[in-house]
Amino acid sequence: MIASGRRPAPTSAAAGRAGVPRPAAAAAKLARRRAAPLPPGPRHVAPSAAAAGAAGTDAAAMAAEWLRLDRDAASRASVEAMVAGGDEAALRDLFCQRLEFGTAGLRGKMGPGFSRMNAVTVQQSTQGLCRYLQSQSPELLKAGGVLLGYDARHNSRDFAEVAAKVFLSQGVPVALFPRITPTPFVAFGTKELGCAAGVMITASHNTKEYNGYKVYWSNGCQIIPPLDSGIAAAIEANLDLWDLSTLDLARAASDGLLTDPLEAVARAYYARISERLVFRSAQENGAAAPVVYTPLHGVGLEAVRRAFSTFSLPQPAVVAAQAQPDPEFTSLGPNPPNPEEGKGVWTLAYETAAAAGASVVLANDPDADRLAAAEADSGSSGGGGYSSFSGNDIGLLLADWVWTNFRHRSPEVPPAKVAMLSTAVSSKALAAMAEAEGFKFVETLTGFKWLGNVAAQLEAEGYTVLFAYEEAIGFMFNAIHKDKDGVSAAAAFAEMAAALARRGTTVRRHLAALHARYGPRAYLSGYFVADPPAKAAGVFEDLRRGGAYPKQVGGVAVTGVRDMGVGVDTTQPDGKPSLPWSPGDLMLTLYLEGGSFLTLRASATEPKLKYYLECAAASGEAPEAAEARARAVEAAVARDIVRPEERGLGVRAGG
Repeated sequence: MIASGRRPAPTSAAAGRAGVPRPAAAAAKLARRRAAPLPPGPRHVAPSAAAAGAAGTDAAAMAAEWLRLDRDAASRASVEAMVAGGDEAALRDLFCQRLEFGTAGLRGKMGPGFSRMNAVTVQQSTQGLCRYLQSQSPELLKAGGVLLGYDARHNSRDFAEVAAKVFLSQGVPVALFPRITPTPFVAFGTKELGCAAGVMITASHNTKEYNGYKVYWSNGCQIIPPLDSGIAAAIEANLDLWDLSTLDLARAASDGLLTDPLEAVARAYYARISERLVFRSAQENGAAAPVVYTPLHGVGLEAVRRAFSTFSLPQPAVVAAQAQPDPEFTSLGPNPPNPEEGKGVWTLAYETAAAAGASVVLANDPDADRLAAAEADSGSSGGGGYSSFSGNDIGLLLADWVWTNFRHRSPEVPPAKVAMLSTAVSSKALAAMAEAEGFKFVETLTGFKWLGNVAAQLEAEGYTVLFAYEEAIGFMFNAIHKDKDGVSAAAAFAEMAAALARRGTTVRRHLAALHARYGPRAYLSGYFVADPPAKAAGVFEDLRRGGAYPKQVGGVAVTGVRDMGVGVDTTQPDGKPSLPWSPGDLMLTLYLEGGSFLTLRASATEPKLKYYLECAAASGEAPEAAEARARAVEAAVARDIVRPEERGLGVRAGG
């Protein structure tokens, strides 16, 4: 295993990308090259966010400025046609606003323009990130460099190479994965290799038109404030495109400044899994029934197969039509590549499982940082249909699995010094489990940027952090690394399912037993399409008007309000949220009678206005009663609060 905080010796070339060990004779040459100033080259200025968004900005002039920057012939031709046709609306959409950099990095549709993901916006963002790292972590950047990875989407490799050239132009060591790789490898590898930062080019489970740019800090966590605003400011200050025309990746590799991290990262990753996440013997796991797996045309297959081997589990039966990476996600038809989205995404996997007689079905999203799971309704075979588990279901199941095994392995650790985490929009079942079992539960804002960083804080305080999850099928085993990981979660779920089968029960029956132990709850979630995302703002403006928040929703009384956009939480003694908040944030929670809640949140990465609600069953009350209350609240969300028809929002998809 590679020692944390140390960069490994570069390995040999792979898949056409050289990663040659740095020769001693190259040291002086590299030093001279790093010290040399950049060639002057053309320096074209792109608009700042303020200038691009200013009222009265001339769209044609902004398009002309873009054409001075863009080197892609196809996109230039499309822009020139728009300009010639006088398509003012399209020009304003593309050129008069800037794709914003935030804690999620960048996420947007691909295409020409300052509001899209393309080589220009990727280069500008990387220039800003590079300058920020030079100012904040100069020694670590010089010694550890950066780690770059990319998924199988259109343009992902090209964007990663642009980012690599930006860092290389400044003499920064770059470890660039030689082929498509799961996002968890970048999160894990950033800390494992001692890098100053990591960048993953991916749009996760967005539709095929999208791509993204996700940033990890040196601790292996996604960035949180104030890092995001600092990087954004550095981007604004470095919009002139640096001259990268003389940068040659093969030459950088031969000089040792560009290296291939794949072998070192993979070796350390699977060693960590073997040491800390495998709970049964090779003989026990080897006797398990095979499961069915689909990577949904993404990057997960090779990594998951190796994870199953590490666990000594039988190799999964793979959905053949979805096994190979495909940026068009062809087999999914109109369905997005998101296993949360419903039966259409699962169709081929269920058919494969039924043909194989498999009871458990697993799916990763295209960058393999999320896990979805389903089980045969009959429990033991594929003859009676399948039903998927929610993210909350999987979270509770895996939390129970790691807790039970940790208590067996480490009985000397007091439960009060163990912690698990979940997000504010997830089910409160993990909190109920913590209360019953005696470990510490911590709630964070939405996203693994918060879960990972808060887990690191808890570790610094002396807690053993076991697990964290969010309802959007993201699961983190803190013993591996501090971000969601669909690869390790797939193998862990399969091992858990095998152990349950050995005990003569099913995953779903075990889940029912956990709900009975910790209290039944009815959880529903869904979303309204808000494209552009600004359409969601009106919902929050109406709710906040004069502070007159609803008194009831669907006949259930509102007992408190937490509004993260104005810094109000009526359930706290000081009236302020205990979680970090920012003026204008589009996230609001209504606490409901009986320990229930409803949260509305505008997604930072998708054009969606999301809702999450949970109704807890009262003592002695049938679970069906809580389900009925939840359905009534859900109906009221659309009818009384969101009113999608009035606001031009898309049809709701929900739970």
